[in-house]
Amino acid sequence: MAEHPKKAQRANARKGSRDMLSRVRKAWGESPFYQAQLKGPAPDRLLFQPDDPYTPDKAVALSLAKGRLAIGDEAIDCEGELDKIWDLPSVGGPLNAYLHEFSWLRHLSALGEDGKEPARVLMTSWLDRYERWSSESWEPFFVSERLIQLCAHHPLLLSGRDALWRSRVLACMARQTRHLARTAHRSMNGFDRLMTALGLGIAGYSLPGCEGPAERGLAMARRELRIQLRPDGGHVSRNPSRQLKLALRLQALLKAIEARGFQPPGFLRHMVQRASAMATFFRCPDGRLAVFNGGYEDDSRALISVQTNAETDLGPVDFARHSGYHKLSSARGLLIVDTADDGNLGHKSAGSMHFSSGRARIITNCGNGTHRGAVWRRALEQRDAHSALAFTEDFPAFQFKEISHRRGEDVAGQLLEFERKLQSQQGTEAVYLRRLFLSANGANLRGEDVIDGLSADEYQGVLWRFHLHPEVRASLARDKKSVILLLPTKEGWRFKSNCPDLLLDKSVYCGCGGAPTASEQIVIRASAYPKPESAVFRAKWALQRLDTM
Repeated sequence: MAEHPKKAQRANARKGSRDMLSRVRKAWGESPFYQAQLKGPAPDRLLFQPDDPYTPDKAVALSLAKGRLAIGDEAIDCEGELDKIWDLPSVGGPLNAYLHEFSWLRHLSALGEDGKEPARVLMTSWLDRYERWSSESWEPFFVSERLIQLCAHHPLLLSGRDALWRSRVLACMARQTRHLARTAHRSMNGFDRLMTALGLGIAGYSLPGCEGPAERGLAMARRELRIQLRPDGGHVSRNPSRQLKLALRLQALLKAIEARGFQPPGFLRHMVQRASAMATFFRCPDGRLAVFNGGYEDDSRALISVQTNAETDLGPVDFARHSGYHKLSSARGLLIVDTADDGNLGHKSAGSMHFSSGRARIITNCGNGTHRGAVWRRALEQRDAHSALAFTEDFPAFQFKEISHRRGEDVAGQLLEFERKLQSQQGTEAVYLRRLFLSANGANLRGEDVIDGLSADEYQGVLWRFHLHPEVRASLARDKKSVILLLPTKEGWRFKSNCPDLLLDKSVYCGCGGAPTASEQIVIRASAYPKPESAVFRAKWALQRLDTM
């Protein structure tokens, strides 16, 4: 008990130090001395316009033009007075980030001429508030994302306008680029630092007179890539959406350097190839990404852009050794399995899987709740939010140990085995083994989940969840030993098991990045089986297409 006051004192001391540092930075950033350091050649045009491959949403643009915007759980309505929209969102929320990153420019660009006026109103009101340094809007990651959007969509703001307006916008962009060259290292986390460095490089090569900051960004990106990019090209977060964004940003930087007539460094081209290949690893037949480790289905157009702009043929890769993913594909069937150790990661996803048939997703994970706030984020990081082994709340605490995996293939199909050791607080050890077999015609996925080493009472807290995509309609058979699944493509599938009492329960899906969507999940409970007579428990199941049964 005596330690708690000391911990509180240390926490208060750290908070006081952060507050003091924040006040010092604010005073320095607003000072005329720092503003003088941001002066430099005033650009009169952009030398490079990066592509924005993400699909715009006209509905978002039309709503924003009327002063209404909703991101996550936040919504604002300025009743048509767009110049006041910057005063409404709460600082630190997703809506505030969305506005200051200028992500809305993508959507307004889709309106063509109709998007110019609301874009210029928003830009003018932003300049009136934040043209000079601001602790709220000039945070390094915000600046980087904003510069990328301004470079990509600058015709929407500059075409047909007078020289004074063009000079004001371009001069502000140049000042932000020089500011970013001094502060990019302050980004909050590793991925943000990497994106900030790449954004600095792209903006610097796009604006005349900012080659110095661009070189700084390139050097910082090289350092961060050495730390964050694994040998197989995967980002250390193992997040498919981040992987896609990284590949796109690397390709844009390479294009910017080549467009200016400079020789790209050798490491960059190699990194582009590796990151692009890993991004396409997660591509499903519907053109979007498989949902793992905080990622979303994301944008099919962006994924096509990665494949199109890759300089080498990105052939099929079935095993990402360093990132910890296996992919089994046969005919219309696609199975992706997470085989990495999740002990130090946010999402407890080891052993989870994605399965689809053609363009229809069948089994998936619940997605990412970050855009819905901390409560949703924590809930969707748990094992229960993944199509994998899970436990009831009263299950005794086990420590997850080392993982091994192996695969094989013959004319009948492909086999993947995932094995993990568990250890209780008392030192008792158990072994969990998941076997997955995908037939050669892609119409039969069979699984066997084995646990060896638990007591008969401990088995009562073990279960396996199979989260279904929201577009799948499920019906539990009367004998509760099978579930009929109807896909949006009109295919019929049957999930059956040796479990005497399958459970079809409610679930939720946040894999599209918007509002949570109601879905269902199939649950195999060890408690539904007769108590095992030995220390080995086996749950067997199969997912078969009806026209092949």
